[in-house]
Amino acid sequence: KISAGLNHTIALKTDGTLWAWGQNNGGQLGNGTNTNQNNPVQIGTANNWSQISAGRYHSLAIKTDGTLWAWGFNADGELGDGTTVNKNIPIQIGTSTNWGQVDGGGWHTIALKTNGTLWAWGDNANVALGDGTNVNKSIPTQIGTLNNWVTISAGYIHSSAIKSDGTLWTWGDNFNGALGDGTTVDKNIPTKIGTATNWSKVEAGSGFTLSIKTNNTLWAWGNNNNGQLGDATTVNKNSPIQIGTATNWSKFSAKTYNVLAIKTNGTL
Repeated sequence: KISAGLNHTIALKTDGTLWAWGQNNGGQLGNGTNTNQNNPVQIGTANNWSQISAGRYHSLAIKTDGTLWAWGFNADGELGDGTTVNKNIPIQIGTSTNWGQVDGGGWHTIALKTNGTLWAWGDNANVALGDGTNVNKSIPTQIGTLNNWVTISAGYIHSSAIKSDGTLWTWGDNFNGALGDGTTVDKNIPTKIGTATNWSKVEAGSGFTLSIKTNNTLWAWGNNNNGQLGDATTVNKNSPIQIGTATNWSKFSAKTYNVLAIKTNGTL
């Protein structure tokens, strides 16, 4: 597995070891230094890492025992350790052993526990946490009380998630229509997008969002000034629009100003 932040990359090998390279001024590589690395360096000696996510300047990972770990920039509490102090080695966040997914955004983090509950922490000036406030949180904070969340994605300053019923929800900064609710008004709690119940995958970028439905169609909305929506225009969209007519989209990755995707036939 591999995950790229703004200027750093973290990766897992098949043996469960953790590796990182790139910019390290905030300790986001996790090797105990603040020195940039231009080749992969192993982070610690543990071989039980199972999931990783590189935020803009911070990094997150889950071990096979369900514990959550974080390192890097922490000025807004995005690591979740109760402080705003940077960390240059992985530190365990809390004592919970039931973390299932984690995703790092610009300056915030969202995560799911294995019981289907939704959690968020870090910068909340743009209400990207979804807790109904604009107050930063330096520890994981449960968002609502529901336990049917299955997929999450943290964008630059907005967030998105899918429930087990196939509905799509977004929250946070909506200046460019990134939430897809037909407006450009920020939302400080998860907001349901449309009435469709066949959303399967979602990826939040910088001011825009992508999603794939269970029929493998591709949809996009939000900031489009660099053509990142893929609809052959540079016009922003504030609600989901289908991209082309293909029904064989499989995976995608939304970055700051561009998108990469793979179809079921293996083409990129």
